[in-house]
Amino acid sequence: MRVLGRIAEALIVRECNRNPTANRRWAMYARRGKIPHRGLDNYKAVGTGLHTTERLYPTKYRPSDTQRDIIWVHVEDLVSELIEKRQVGASAGVPAGLQIKVSQDGFRYIYRSDIRRGRYEIPLVYFDLANDYYKLTNAIYQEERDNVRIGVDILRGRDVSPEIHEWLQSYYDVVYNLVTGRLTLDALIRDELLLDAFKKDVQEHNLGGDLIVV
Repeated sequence: MRVLGRIAEALIVRECNRNPTANRRWAMYARRGKIPHRGLDNYKAVGTGLHTTERLYPTKYRPSDTQRDIIWVHVEDLVSELIEKRQVGASAGVPAGLQIKVSQDGFRYIYRSDIRRGRYEIPLVYFDLANDYYKLTNAIYQEERDNVRIGVDILRGRDVSPEIHEWLQSYYDVVYNLVTGRLTLDALIRDELLLDAFKKDVQEHNLGGDLIVV
């Protein structure tokens, strides 16, 4: 669900910027690490598709980047990004990040479109609004996809942040009401987080193409 994915991006960035412990946890998963150490406090979460990023960090605004929805930049050197934990045999570090997916049908929306195509350059976080994460991971096990590590390459958003999962459940109704015309764009603008996620779309009255409910 593209709309809720953008909302999830905004929620995760907000959580990281308000809570150092949460920032360490999310950044640890982004770099495929195992320890949420204090060194991660030197990095700030940035949503590559958010309006605030376009305004505050224009060089990091990449709404067309389908892989890295969230990156981490050094607080004292905004050009420097957090690097993935180097794998054995790797010659250079790869910028860390997270790809965010939200859906009620992960098998169709994520497994067939991302996992089968090998589109997991960076960790994929899946918020399973219909509680189908294990159906998805079982399919991965059954196909013996050894190159996909459960809990490393694909993560359950609810396990990382139950609070954000609950927020997304509530925003599902908001999105549905917007699609069906029960919620106006004026009401959308009054929600600060939604405005951050969709200000450009609202300004251009271009929400229609993004409102895809899966």
